[in-house]
Amino acid sequence: MNDVYSFDYLIIGGGAAGCIVARRLAEELPHTRVALIEAGKSDENDPSATLLSRLDDQNDSYDWGYQAKTVRHLPHSLSYSRARMLGGCANHNDCAFIAPHPSDLDRWESLGARGWNSDTLADALSRVENRLYIEPSPRGNELSQAFIDGNIELGLPQREFRRSIESGTGWFPLNVRGDFRQSSSIAYLHPLEQIPENLSVFTEVSVQQLIFDEMTVIGVRTDNGIFKSQIETVLCAGAINTPQLLMLSGVGPVSHLNEIGISVVHELPGVGENLIDHVAANVCFELKSPAPPWALTPCESTSLIKVDSSSQTPDVLFHFVMRLREKYAGQKQFEGISHGVKLSPNVARPKSRGTVKLVSSDPTMAPEIDLNYLSDPEGYDRRILLGGLQFARRLTTTEALSPYLKREVLPGNDIQSDEALLDYIEQTCETVYHPCGTCAMGAENNPNAVVSPDLRVKGIHGLRIADASVFPDMVPVNICNTVMMVAERAVDVISGKEY
Repeated sequence: MNDVYSFDYLIIGGGAAGCIVARRLAEELPHTRVALIEAGKSDENDPSATLLSRLDDQNDSYDWGYQAKTVRHLPHSLSYSRARMLGGCANHNDCAFIAPHPSDLDRWESLGARGWNSDTLADALSRVENRLYIEPSPRGNELSQAFIDGNIELGLPQREFRRSIESGTGWFPLNVRGDFRQSSSIAYLHPLEQIPENLSVFTEVSVQQLIFDEMTVIGVRTDNGIFKSQIETVLCAGAINTPQLLMLSGVGPVSHLNEIGISVVHELPGVGENLIDHVAANVCFELKSPAPPWALTPCESTSLIKVDSSSQTPDVLFHFVMRLREKYAGQKQFEGISHGVKLSPNVARPKSRGTVKLVSSDPTMAPEIDLNYLSDPEGYDRRILLGGLQFARRLTTTEALSPYLKREVLPGNDIQSDEALLDYIEQTCETVYHPCGTCAMGAENNPNAVVSPDLRVKGIHGLRIADASVFPDMVPVNICNTVMMVAERAVDVISGKEY
């Protein structure tokens, strides 16, 4: 614990964003020394991490093991998986790669994130795609095709979702090359023995606290010694761990830090607030026979629909999953069922907001994650999910899909009224694992913004954030490629090309 390491830049967190920031910063600033510090182990030469088809082989050592509250007044919680390995959730997801609608990124700028819009982020996306490899889900699975054909029966056009997220149905684009993931670690760091000489990668090193000299961050304390930053520290630990580390270091809401017994270094009321996640509800069916084997992932096909007549762009994103693996609730209904599918609509632009808080000053203790689903005062999220479930049920009656289906397991035929469906949604809603917004970017005069548009933590020197926590608002698609865009854009900002 007495070891001291010194670098110009410290990148904290080697996930979807951190791997990109570290590698690209080392390339852009070749005369600086960059260190990437990741709490988990390396993914290199680990098929469970690098092969998409081996996702189910990952065990608890790959995961932080968090639990999250769903609906505030209900007692249950659900497993809230966050990857603990080099590459982060980009080595832990289904590799769906859909770019957000330009209007959603332009909304970021309207919320005070000056310079973060569809034009600037399109350039960042191009750089991501030049580094990665994107291809459509392998085609030929008759059940996935039946889902697509059922959507077409209901009036949706078939689309290629590589660029467009207009209403429609089709195959998920994937950031894969064959069976190999194109995660940020694989695309930007592998092979590790060939990374730039000015970049050092540390795995299985847990950061416990930021180190301050008055109001300047000068390094971090870890379980493997002190790492000093001569220029800046960049937090890329994600929407849960980044606010956790800030609060452990005395940066955050004063009342909460006092409650935990942490000395306040700097008051920032927005730290850990504004937690946004895509909330889903499911229609689950038993199949008449086993699902045809999928090539890489059980979630190959998708659809985007509008259920609110006032929506300008799709407000529901569907995941069609060719197996049943529930997180909580309804387990008894699945007894004796060997083969099933899940139609999982989620709210593309949720209005509800949750929180990340500490339970202790001990950095090894998991934070309290309150998703606070379905809490928006206007009832928007409930209304959109209800429309999504109703559409899902219509899909199951189409000529294309219905021949494969034996019976509805959830919600079940006894649940028909809107009131009963809304109660079902409240009791069983679940995550799509897309947390963001907990250190939101905004204008300097926004008291709830944690970082300014140059990604500097407000009121603190030598500290920036570049990960999903800085999202000013949700994007309507799987968020991993937006996180990668943020990372590429962050390199422009940090290296002095912008601001």
